[in-house]
Amino acid sequence: MAPGRLHELKSLLYELYSMAGAPTLDEIAEDIANDDALDGAPSRDTIRRVLTSAELPAHRDDAVAVAVVLARRAQASEDDATARVCSLWVQARLHPVEALGLPVRELDPFALEVHRPIASSTTRKLPVNGLPELTAYVRRAHDQQLGDLVEQAVGGRSVLAVLVGGSSTGKTRACWEAVQAVPDHWRLWHPYDPSRPEAALEALERVGPHTVVWLNETQNYLLTPAATQGERLAAGLRTLLNDPERAPVLVLGTIWPEYWTTLTTSPPAGLAGQRPHTAARDLLSGKGIAVPETFTGQDLDPLWEAAALDQRLAFAADRAEQGHVTQYLAGAPALIERYRTAPAPARALIEAAMDTRRLGHRPALPLDLLEAAAEGYLTDPQWDLLPDNWVEEALAYATQPLRGALGPLRLIRPRQGQTAFAQPHYRLADYLEQHARASRHVSRVPAHLWQALIDHAAPSEHISFAYAARDRGLLCTAVRFYTTAAHEGNPSALRAAADLLRGGSRTDEALAWYQRAADAGNTITLRAAAEMLGEAGRTDEALAWYERDAHEGNPSALRAAAEMLGKAGRTDEALAWYERDADKAFPFGAAEMLRDAGRTDEALAWYQRAADTLANTDLSGESLRHAAEMLRDAGRTDEALAWYQRAADAGDSDAPRAVAEMLREAGKADEALAWYQRAAGTGDSMALWVAAETLREAGQTSEAILEYQRAADAGNTMAFWVVAELLREAGRTDEVLVWLHDRVGGSNSIALRVAAETLRQADRTDEALTWLHERADAGYTAALLIAAETLRQADRIDEALTWLNEQADAGNSTALLIAAETLRQADRTDEALTWYQRAASAGNLMASRHAAQMLRETGRIDEAMIWYQRIAHVGTSIDLREVAEMLQEAGRIDEALTWLNEQADAGYTAALLIAAETLRQADRSDEAQALQRYGWAPDGSIESPWEAPVPD
Repeated sequence: MAPGRLHELKSLLYELYSMAGAPTLDEIAEDIANDDALDGAPSRDTIRRVLTSAELPAHRDDAVAVAVVLARRAQASEDDATARVCSLWVQARLHPVEALGLPVRELDPFALEVHRPIASSTTRKLPVNGLPELTAYVRRAHDQQLGDLVEQAVGGRSVLAVLVGGSSTGKTRACWEAVQAVPDHWRLWHPYDPSRPEAALEALERVGPHTVVWLNETQNYLLTPAATQGERLAAGLRTLLNDPERAPVLVLGTIWPEYWTTLTTSPPAGLAGQRPHTAARDLLSGKGIAVPETFTGQDLDPLWEAAALDQRLAFAADRAEQGHVTQYLAGAPALIERYRTAPAPARALIEAAMDTRRLGHRPALPLDLLEAAAEGYLTDPQWDLLPDNWVEEALAYATQPLRGALGPLRLIRPRQGQTAFAQPHYRLADYLEQHARASRHVSRVPAHLWQALIDHAAPSEHISFAYAARDRGLLCTAVRFYTTAAHEGNPSALRAAADLLRGGSRTDEALAWYQRAADAGNTITLRAAAEMLGEAGRTDEALAWYERDAHEGNPSALRAAAEMLGKAGRTDEALAWYERDADKAFPFGAAEMLRDAGRTDEALAWYQRAADTLANTDLSGESLRHAAEMLRDAGRTDEALAWYQRAADAGDSDAPRAVAEMLREAGKADEALAWYQRAAGTGDSMALWVAAETLREAGQTSEAILEYQRAADAGNTMAFWVVAELLREAGRTDEVLVWLHDRVGGSNSIALRVAAETLRQADRTDEALTWLHERADAGYTAALLIAAETLRQADRIDEALTWLNEQADAGNSTALLIAAETLRQADRTDEALTWYQRAASAGNLMASRHAAQMLRETGRIDEAMIWYQRIAHVGTSIDLREVAEMLQEAGRIDEALTWLNEQADAGYTAALLIAAETLRQADRSDEAQALQRYGWAPDGSIESPWEAPVPD
């Protein structure tokens, strides 16, 4: 329930109800009936509504009657309850909380950003209630998932659902159709003015029951330039969804896959403090519903049934390529054609808009930014020949509607009551934005655009551009944005700039930024500065920063300082720091430092201290085991065994096997076996393996087989092979096959692989293949690979290819990759390439990577580069390093650097460091140092030296 007097009234009644011992409705009704002094005489059902409904009781006297009898049961003041209920009821009646949103039956789908469908010369739009008619709707699997959640909401439970899919895939339309299932009294709230996150944050607490919260383009609400804004909203939405007094609410969102990944994936190590989305991850986890890009399979029949009743849908279904029907309806092909055939000035504006959005600008793009950036997309002759009114002409072209749908750019017109922009703002068509993220992925952002962003973008967005520049290795540009963001009070800008300078070994400059961040209240920078100084060998300075960090209440700073001193060989000083923390955390560090220094007895005392501190936890036993290991390494065997025994008794699962191994090395096989058995009881599969080995060495083969089988069942894969080997050598092949068959199940590939190899070695290859084919036909992918290997080992490769081709034709695209790998292992490279191509065309990313690696191994560098280029837009730092090493080995250093710079333009942060490594390995150390210190310039050259003064 939204805050207000009604909320206070309901809270008061609930408080009285709880204090009264939660009487039944019948008991309350009886109390009221027995009190003739009460003016109100509510029925049992009215009493229920007074207590549980989110609505104001229709009659004040009814609320007073309920409050009085509850106060009487609670032995509270009846007069006070009467006065408070009367006052709150009157105020709630006079000043009702304005309900958010509009009734669901009064909504315009296009105002909620459902795409308008295209119109062709053979179709026409028909008005319905004054609005253009939507095309007939075809329900798919995601609609069923969404419908189930809407049903839960209607049933009284608050739910969240976010549709995840590319541009123009029908996400918003699916939400619109889902909302039609809610009752008429529900309302829909679409926060968007003055900005989406601001509007949502301002009124979220007012959301009451039976409300649909419409968060179309969810990234604009949660992935905000000011990270705290999106996190606050995510936290507020979680509170809303978990508030029983405000239930039911239905929160609906839509988002592109790349934004979904950003919000739901934990950031890489080292960046967690700079771009956190913890609250968003917690909110969205498990709430995504995938929306397919195309109509395929079972969707096609209902598509054509609907198309028979709607000419527009039929037009799109007939002309859309490979099932991209919703995109066609939204005008996607016409958009691409308009962009590709645009005159140079209009194309410049469109591409400036594309790149601006790629760099993280919000959807509303100011005209002065686009105009200033456009120069970077025009050649000198094109720029010189521009007419004076070139902007107006370019905008006229870019904003012209296409077959009833919007053009590449559209002017944003604030509605009545919305905040107006100080200058015209334009929005790039969603489909073109998505197209640009793929087609312009490695396109270099012109210097003019970076400068235009500095000059014309809102300072609140500069932190996003700083990250984008940093990821592209444009370190100087990034610091310029960090500086303006810091001036605007962004709390993360100072720390992020310091981290960037630290990465370039610019320690003193980084220290100044860390200091300013700490002064601004970001105390986490104290640890970062201390660690940086420690890495630079400036130990005493680092200690001062660790001391400040500890003073801020961070006890881990004491351990970090002690560890640094220990590594510097200043053991006694380190112990003093450990002593300060010993009562607050486990003192493993001190014990290990003393152990490494050869001070065994002192280390033992600290291990004991750790065990005592962590009594009744798993770490207590671990501490005792570490002590035992130290004693064992020092040759103090008897003492070690005693400590291992204590560790095992404390619950350490690794201690029993360690004891067993010591006893085994001492030749005490029987005692060792008992300890191995004890270790096995804790789930230690390696202990079972070693126990089996011990029995086998003692000639007890039958007992050993049983232990190997136990090890296999506990997850030891090698045990499968040994069991098969021992039983086969004993002539018990059928027995091992029965044992393996029972363990194949649905996913145990090792059991299947061992069974196939056992049959092959027994000259029963066809029997193995029959078994494998059955499982492959049942959808067990591993069987494909094992069958191909079995046929290759039997020199029946062409037979394998025929079978794999049949599997591929039946829809199993993995078979294509397995066929390529089979040919690769047989050194049939050109044939393998054909199969890799088929697999890549079927969407298998690994196919391109494996093809590139195969070509690299065979010295076909230029062909390998073609394949690496294909995966560049979804590659990883490993791919970049592979390519750099390949070109470097071929003596093509400059080409490697060009490749890495291109990938930096795509936003791969690792490219800069790999390029610096490549230069060092090529004996170009000065360039390497300059690149790592100053980064790249926007034109791809190494940036000239620059300074990074801390902002005032």
